[in-house]
Amino acid sequence: MKIAPYEIETRQAARRRTIQSWTRRNNMPHPTTNNWRSVISGQPSGAYVPLASVADLPKRRTTGGGLYGHLNVDFPELAQWHEKIVMRPNGRGTPTAEIYVPKGEGPFPVLIHIHGGAFFTGAAEGERKLAMRFAAAGFVVVNVDYALAPEKPFPQGLEDCVYAARWVKQHIARYNGDPDRIAIGGGSAGGNLSACTVLALHGSDEGLDGGDLAGVPVKFSGAVLEYAVLDVPLWLVDAGYWAGESEIFLGSYLGPNFTSKIRHPLVSPVHSPHLAKMPPVYITCGDQDALLNH
Repeated sequence: MKIAPYEIETRQAARRRTIQSWTRRNNMPHPTTNNWRSVISGQPSGAYVPLASVADLPKRRTTGGGLYGHLNVDFPELAQWHEKIVMRPNGRGTPTAEIYVPKGEGPFPVLIHIHGGAFFTGAAEGERKLAMRFAAAGFVVVNVDYALAPEKPFPQGLEDCVYAARWVKQHIARYNGDPDRIAIGGGSAGGNLSACTVLALHGSDEGLDGGDLAGVPVKFSGAVLEYAVLDVPLWLVDAGYWAGESEIFLGSYLGPNFTSKIRHPLVSPVHSPHLAKMPPVYITCGDQDALLNH
């Protein structure tokens, strides 16, 4: 595969960090690989087996609640909880959502929650309790399931998120949500898709299939980007504990010639010409997270 000069130069510059990352991941318990898996699952985690190719991803994929499913207990009290709301029954994508409505008078501000999972795994159900906590704080939360790679590569997952935002604009009032106060957010890949959804709707969605809601305007009041993938070229050259696997994730999401797409403004939000059109943004990331430099 031909690598652009930028990747060659920066990969050489980051070689030492990459080697150190591999050493940490394969020879030492790293708090963000085996150790955090053990903490979350409540039981010892086996040795981490690095991915070899895109073909390995479906086997790594979690279903339903996945790794976080056992955390879905002791939910906060809500007024309503709707599962598997089908937003686009007839179209290229079939995004669905869970919708949580808080107690109280309303109409409430709205938060569209986009789950993480390196673009190939994860589910709304797996982040249900987190999303419900936002609802308990006074938001109508729309917890979205979107198309996953490699079966449905870019831009299909993003198209689902953009469609979901337009659907929310048109339909959220029936769930006691305010269509003029919509925020969006998520972690990791979900943070990337959240930022790109804002940029598509505040800037340009050229090349995206909008289906029957194409052209419906949405203005976001804010965005919450948690340890988000914001600069994809950086994910290649300074991957931290994902060294050697970030290329596989991107090959799954963007296709085998992914280096030609990594600066696309709806892939790497920091490269968008429409950043000035972003609403207020809250960004957070742990100091040991591989995505901190983003």
